[in-house]
Amino acid sequence: MSSPLLVVSKGSTQHRQWQMLSWGYAVALAILVPLVLQPFEIGKMNRALVYVVAVLAVNLVVGFNGMLALGHSAFMGIGAFFTATMVEDELWDYWMVIPLVLVVGFAIGVIVGLPALRVKGLYLALVTIAQAAVFPTLVNIEELGISRRTGGPNGRNTEVVDRQEGGISGFFEWLPGVDGPRGASAYRYWILLLITVLAVALVRNIIRSRPGRAVLAIRDSEAGAAVYGVNLPLYKTVNFALSASLGSLAGLMWCFDKGFVAGQDFTFVLAIDLIIGLVIGGVGTLQGSILGGLFVVWVRDLTKRISIPLGFYELDGDGPLSAAIFGMILILFTFFAPGGIASMISSVQKRIIQVVPLNPSGDPVAPIEQLDPGPASTRSTTALRLAVIGPVLLVVGWVLMNVDVLLVGVLAFMLRFAMVILAPIVAFVAMNEIRAARAGRRGENTEAVSSRAKLAGVLGILSFAYIQTFALNLALRAHHIGHLAREAVVTANGRTRPAVAMVNNAASYQDFLGTPGEFCATNPTGEFEGMQVSELCDVAREAATAAETPVGFWLIGWPTQSVLAMVLSIVTALATVFIGLRYFVLAGGLRDTAPTQEAERAGTAA
Repeated sequence: MSSPLLVVSKGSTQHRQWQMLSWGYAVALAILVPLVLQPFEIGKMNRALVYVVAVLAVNLVVGFNGMLALGHSAFMGIGAFFTATMVEDELWDYWMVIPLVLVVGFAIGVIVGLPALRVKGLYLALVTIAQAAVFPTLVNIEELGISRRTGGPNGRNTEVVDRQEGGISGFFEWLPGVDGPRGASAYRYWILLLITVLAVALVRNIIRSRPGRAVLAIRDSEAGAAVYGVNLPLYKTVNFALSASLGSLAGLMWCFDKGFVAGQDFTFVLAIDLIIGLVIGGVGTLQGSILGGLFVVWVRDLTKRISIPLGFYELDGDGPLSAAIFGMILILFTFFAPGGIASMISSVQKRIIQVVPLNPSGDPVAPIEQLDPGPASTRSTTALRLAVIGPVLLVVGWVLMNVDVLLVGVLAFMLRFAMVILAPIVAFVAMNEIRAARAGRRGENTEAVSSRAKLAGVLGILSFAYIQTFALNLALRAHHIGHLAREAVVTANGRTRPAVAMVNNAASYQDFLGTPGEFCATNPTGEFEGMQVSELCDVAREAATAAETPVGFWLIGWPTQSVLAMVLSIVTALATVFIGLRYFVLAGGLRDTAPTQEAERAGTAA
C-alpha cells in the first residue's frame, strides 16, 4: 500500500483544519437541504432522519453489544401510537411527549429484555422476530380499549405539524427554509435534525463511558467481560432498554413527520429495512447508523424510479421486479463493501490522511519526518493531477445534466460533487509539500516539488472559492425565491401573505377552474382583499419566474439575485483566493504547530 497523501499529528494545525472542514461540510449540507430540495424531497430527508435514529437503536444492541435483535419495528410502533394518543386524546404538544416516550420505551425494553436476554444468538433473533411480527395484530385488539386508542385497522391521524408563531415552536422561525414555500416540511426537518443530533451525541457519550466500554467488552467476549467483573445480565438489560427507548423516540419522530400511524407501518418489513440500513451503513459505528438510514430511504426511492431497457423486457422500478434492482445493489455492496459504507469511506480516508496519535507526554508516537517519503515523494504531482481532474469532472457533469436519464443524472451529480471533495484535499497536500520542500526533505527535487505544489494549491483554492460561492449563491437565491413566493404581498390590513396562494384564492373567488398561471393569463380585473388582482398576478409571476430560472454554468442566476447575494459571493471568492495566494505564493514559510514537548517547555521557560 502506498503512503497516504497527508501525515499529520493529532491535535496539530492541519488536523484541526481537517476536522473543521468536515464539520463545515456537514453544517453546509444541513443548511442547503431545506433551501434547495423540493418539499417532497425534504419529506424523504425527514423520513431518513427517522430511520437514522431507528438504525442507531438497532446498532446499540446488534453492533455495540453483539446481540441479534430484530424486533425494533415494534418499539417504533409503540412510540408512534403512544405519541398519537397523547397528542390527540390528551392534547399534549410533541415536545412534552418526548421525555415520557423515552421512559415508556425504556420500561417496555426492560420488560421484554429480561426474558428475551436469557437466550442467545438465533434464538434471540427468533424471539424478537416474533415480537415484530405480532405487533401489527396487537394494535387491533379490542380488549382493554387498545383498538380505541390505536384506531384499529384504520390507524390514527394527528394534525400535520406546520410552523407556528410564538412560543417554543416559534424558535425555529428564523432557520433557513422555514420562512418560504417549503415552510411545513422545512420546519419539521429542523426539529427532526435536532432530535437526531442529540440522539447520536447521546449514544456517542454512552459508548465512550465506563458502562459503554463494558457493553463493548461483552460484545468482544462475554467470558472475558465476566472475568473482569462485568455484570452481564444488568448491562445487557439496560443496554437493550436504552435501545428500545431510542426506537420509541424514532416512533415519535415518525408520528411527528407523517401525521398518521397505523399497524401496517410497523411490520416485520420495517425491521428488515433497519437491519439492511445497519449492515450497509456499517455495524458498530455511529457513522454507519447515519449512512444506513440515508441509504434505505434514498436508494430505495431511487430504485423505484429506475427504468432499464433489456430488449425483451424493461426493468422498471414500478414493475414486478422492483425489488430486484434494490437486491442487486445490496449484493454489490456485499461484495465490494463488506464492512459497510462507513468502512469503505474509512479505507479511502486512510489513503488520503494518516493521523499519528500522541503519547502521554504529548509527542507523536512516531516522528512525522520518519513517515515522509523523502526525495522520492510524488505527492505534489498527485495534487496537481487532482487539481486538474476536479474542474474536468465538473464540466463533464454539467454536460451530462442535459441527458434526461435518471442513471445519467445520478452520475452527473457524482461527477460535479467530486470537486467538492478534491479541492480541499489538493490544498492540504500542497501546503504539506511546500512545508516539506522548505524543510529540505525533497533533496534535489525541492524546486520542482515547490513549483508543482504552489500551482496545485492555487488551483485548489480557486476550486474551493468556486464551491463556496456556488453554495452561497444557491442558499441566498433559494431564500430570495422563498421570500417572493411566501411573503411578497402586504394586504390592506397589514398582514403579509403568500402571493401565489392569494392568486389561487382570487381565482377560486371568481369561480375560475385552473392554475394560478392560467388565471393570470386571462388578465383578470377587480380587487381581492383590498389589492388589485393584476398586481397580485405581477408579484406571483415574478416569484414563479425566479423559481424557474435555470442554473447558470458557473454561478446561479445572477440577474435574479439580490445585491447582497452578489456582494457576499464576490467577497467570499476574493477572500478565499487571497488566502490561497498568501499561502502558496506570498508565504515566506509554513510551519505545522503540532503540540510538542519542546514547545511546551519553551513556553514555560518564557
